[in-house]
Amino acid sequence: MPSPVYVNSRSPIPVQAERMGRLEDRLAQLDRQISTGTRLTEPAEDPAAANRAAMLARLDSRLIAEERSLQRAASRLALSETAIGTAGEALLRARELALTAANGTFSADDRQAITREVQVLRAQLLDSANARDESGRYLFAGSRNAGAPFAPDGDDVVQWRGFSQAPGAEAAGIGTAMPPRGPEAFGDAATGAFAQLKALEAALAEPDAELRNAALAGVLEGLESGHNRLTTAQAGIGAGLARLENEGVRISAARLDAAAALAAVTGLDLTAAFAELQALQLTLSAAQTSFSRIHGNSLFDRLG
Repeated sequence: MPSPVYVNSRSPIPVQAERMGRLEDRLAQLDRQISTGTRLTEPAEDPAAANRAAMLARLDSRLIAEERSLQRAASRLALSETAIGTAGEALLRARELALTAANGTFSADDRQAITREVQVLRAQLLDSANARDESGRYLFAGSRNAGAPFAPDGDDVVQWRGFSQAPGAEAAGIGTAMPPRGPEAFGDAATGAFAQLKALEAALAEPDAELRNAALAGVLEGLESGHNRLTTAQAGIGAGLARLENEGVRISAARLDAAAALAAVTGLDLTAAFAELQALQLTLSAAQTSFSRIHGNSLFDRLG
């Protein structure tokens, strides 16, 4: 009669089975790591590294939000720069027309033709002053966006209806990188760009040559002042774009640093992982073969 087989905690059977189980667990872990390309597939594998990785992920999310805020602010500034450039061209053309109209040989019909072009320039200036960004927000309305910031009143005087300052890139610490308020670029209702074009129309309609020339001289001075105001606003926009660019460089560098730190925490050396995988597969195969030869027949034979 065959002697009985006793299996207890000191028996080689559960010890070897446990060892093969650990090998299989490690093989499964390596398989997950290789398939995902990351060392951390579960937080429990390395809690400290998992916490560090979560912190770096939150940092990157915050940097992404700041980067998007900068991009929106830069887009608004670029569109504002274009709108102000178009407005400046309109004022330069109006100045040319005012100088031409000062020629004493121009007839009333000639002045009327100039007046029609001035009216077109005034409409062009209004379009520039009421320009919008990609989301439909007015560029020069300040914090008010319920309607167009510039509109003529009952007396056909263009008034600014905006309010305060518009939000810019405060999330990234840039509070001044935003389009200028309407009056800062286009002046007020009494002496600004719109008032000068209106004054130019009135001067062109004046039949008395002496009074007309005096009015045109005042308009020329006002148009030059209005153009200088637009140039100053455009320079401020350029400075704001430069600040946003510098901040964007800083954020990009911070994101690269965060990505490098995350790779150091969670990165997987694929060459080493594949080498370990092959070695474990060979070890497990050898252990299974050895276990089967040593314990397989004797155990089942004895049970039989």
